Formats: sequence, C-alpha cells, structure tokens
Amino acid sequence: MSARRFPDGRIMRSPRILALALALFPLTSSGQAEDRSVEAISPPMTLADTPEGEIPDYGAPVLTLQEVLARAQRPDGNLDLVQLREQLEQANNAVRRAWSNLLPQVTAAFTYTRNSHSALIQFPNFAAGFITTPDGRMVPAEVLELEVQKQDQLSAVGQVTMPLLVMPAYFGISAAELGVQATQKQITFARNELMLAIAQAYYGAVASRRLIEVAYRQVQAQHEQERVARARYEVGEVPKVGWLRAAVARSQAEQDLVNAKNAFVSTKYALVQLTGIEEPFDVVMPEPPEAPEGAEDELVRIGLESRKDLQAARDQEKIADRLVKSAWWQFAPVLSAQGQYVWSNVTGFTGTNEFWNIQLVASLNVFDGFRRYADLDDARSRRRQAEAARENLARQVIRDVKTALRDLESARANLAKARAQVQLAQENADLVRAQYDAGVATYLDVIDALNARFAAEVQAVTEELNVQVASLRLARAIGRFGVEQFP
Repeated sequence: MSARRFPDGRIMRSPRILALALALFPLTSSGQAEDRSVEAISPPMTLADTPEGEIPDYGAPVLTLQEVLARAQRPDGNLDLVQLREQLEQANNAVRRAWSNLLPQVTAAFTYTRNSHSALIQFPNFAAGFITTPDGRMVPAEVLELEVQKQDQLSAVGQVTMPLLVMPAYFGISAAELGVQATQKQITFARNELMLAIAQAYYGAVASRRLIEVAYRQVQAQHEQERVARARYEVGEVPKVGWLRAAVARSQAEQDLVNAKNAFVSTKYALVQLTGIEEPFDVVMPEPPEAPEGAEDELVRIGLESRKDLQAARDQEKIADRLVKSAWWQFAPVLSAQGQYVWSNVTGFTGTNEFWNIQLVASLNVFDGFRRYADLDDARSRRRQAEAARENLARQVIRDVKTALRDLESARANLAKARAQVQLAQENADLVRAQYDAGVATYLDVIDALNARFAAEVQAVTEELNVQVASLRLARAIGRFGVEQFP
C-alpha cells in the first residue's frame, strides 16, 4: 500500500504510528530525565520483622496432628462421627427387633361396657335336687337367677403368645447379627476416611504456613530490588521502566503473600469444620508418614484382606444369602402356644368371675396372593446385587492400591527434582544479583531470577505435601490407616 503524501511531496505519516511514538517517548532516557514523579506507584506494604509475624494466629497454642485427631473424636468434635455411632446403635436395635419375633408377646386389656339393660336367666340349682309336686311332676327344689349381662360390665383379659417354631425368624436374627458386624466395619472405614481427610487438611495447613514464609522472603527480595532500582533511576543510571518493573514485581510478591495467608486461613477453616475446634490455634510440622513398603502384588493382597469396606461388602453378601433362606422358610408352617386369662364382674354359667385357657396353634399360609414368591424373588435379586457390589469393590481396591503406589513414586521423583531446582534457582539468583550490582545483568534478569527462585520454592513445598499425602493414601488403600474397630 502506497503512503499518502503532502502537496509538497513529503510523506504523510500514519496517525497511529505517531500516537505510538508519542506513547513510547516518556520511556526514553531523555523523557525520564524530565519527569520523575512517583505518585502513580503504590507504596510497599508494611511487613512484620520476621516471617512468623505474618502468619495468622501466630503465638496461639500449637495443636499437633495427634491432638487435632483426638479433638475430632470428642463428643463435641466431628459431627460425622456422632452420626456413625448412631448407625451402630440402629444396627443393634435391628437385632433386638429380630429377636422379638421369637420372644413371648404379652398383651393386657381392660374393658368397661355400659349396656342398655341387664339380663337375668332362671336356671335350676341341681345341687339342691328336685321335689315331686302333688300332681306327680318333678321340679327343681331351688331356681337360681343367673345374671349373664350387667348394665355396667367390667372385664380384663391377659394373653400370652409364645412362638415355638418360626423358621424365617431364625434367619432374620442371623442376618441382623451379621448386619451389626457389617455396620461396624462400614463405620470403621468411614471413620478412617474422615481421619485421613483431617490429616490431609493438617498437612495442607502446615504447607500453607510454610508458603507464607516463602512468600515473605520473596517480598523482602522484591522490596530490596525496587529500592535499588529507584535509587539508580533517580541518579539516571537506568530508565524509569526499570523502576516501574521492579515496583510491579514487588506488588505481585505482596499479592502472593496475601494469597498465601488466605490459603492458610482457609485450610484452618477446614480443620475447624472437621474437628469442632473453636479457639485460635497454630500448627506444627508432624512426623512424616511412613509409606507402606512391598511389592505391588503383596500390597494388593493386603488391601483385599484388610480393607474394612470390602470386609463389610462380604458380610452384606452373607446377609443377602440368609435373607434368601428366610424367604424360602415363609412357605413352612408356624407353631405357637397361646394362653389367656379372663376376669369379668359377670359370673355367667360357670358361677365364677374368672377363667383361663391354653392353646397350641399350628398355622399354614396356603395362599397369600403370591406375596411370598415376590419376597423370594426380591431376596434373590438382592443377593445378586450384593455379589456384584462386592466384586466391583474388590476391583476398586486393586485400582486404589496401584494408583496410590504410582502416585507415591511420582511424588517422590517430583520432590527430588523440585529440591534440585531450588538449589539451582538459589544459585542463579545469587549470581544474577552479583552481575546486576556489577552492571552486567539487567533489572529484568534480577526479577526473572527472583521469580524463578520463588516458583521453585513453592513447587518444593507443594511436592513435599504431595509425598506426605501420597503416603497416607497408600496406607489407606491397603487398609492400614486408622483404627481396626470403631467405636
């Protein structure tokens, strides 16, 4: 495209090029010499004398990992544990409910009846004998008036029913007792999962606390770099952009420090929610968790044997099998004994106010609208479902162990690389700083070196956390984390 020209033949410059030239003009050394205002640059934030002074709740009582876990298990600690204890209570109640089908059933009833009128029946007293009338007829010597209905009638009935042979109930009791064992293992696994979450949160809080110290060091380094850049700018050794770039880097470092402090507070919020701790507290680096050692096949075998959730799934399969047998026995007869005692304020024909009876009852449900067949099919379906769930969980355990093992290997390798990068970044930062003081390196080299060191230190802290968490997860994957039984 040809350039436009003035009438005298001179080339007309593009307005955008002129605007760009004007925008870049203040960045030249001559432009900077004329304008040395500093109002547009925010002042550095005030820092504590030590990194610890920047840590929220510094000086508060220190709670170790074991103390935090103990606080979570207190009655006023983690509310999920309260719910788990109630699940076990409900499972025990199910056993009592199952036993009730074989225990005596005692009922009592008291009745008051107001009748419209009473009823009397004349009846000969055979004990008094008979007499012969003059016309030769035999008549009772005495006639009794029996009251068979009072106008105000009272009665009391007590009844006892004792099951003697109820086959479905026996399998129901066995299933309920197995249910307690399964629930015990399920809540133990859930408790250990919760303790794992608390431990991970605690290690995360420790890592966040260390990142505050790393960010504090970075802010101090950027403060110093900005001070030097400003001094060299004021004497005209560097352009203003050198000072501005250092100020931007310092501001970014301050933002990283604020973010690190907020991240630390957030991890403590998670611990508060998981443990019920209300007072301010600080954390301390715990002992590094020991990762399980062994070949992959051996760790998988241990996981298949030790995982509480898989043990509970096996119990659920046994429960489903017993429920199938219970459904089959619904087709069998039921044998029971009954006893009854009755008292009434009406004597009736017996001449007494009370009587009792005992019964032996054998009953067989001949037709119930195919309900028992539906129960049997449902029990079989639940057994197949339990088998599939157990097999699926076994596959999940194998995957968990293999994945956790790979994650631990990767985390250890990454940690070794991160620590090496920290050493290299520190050496590079020291070298670039010396070159900058000698006038060989630029301000951009210094800022890049400081940022590289900061990134390497952050990565090292992160990888240390990853190794710790991976060790915990491998122990969890093979069922060796937490307690063997809860509560």
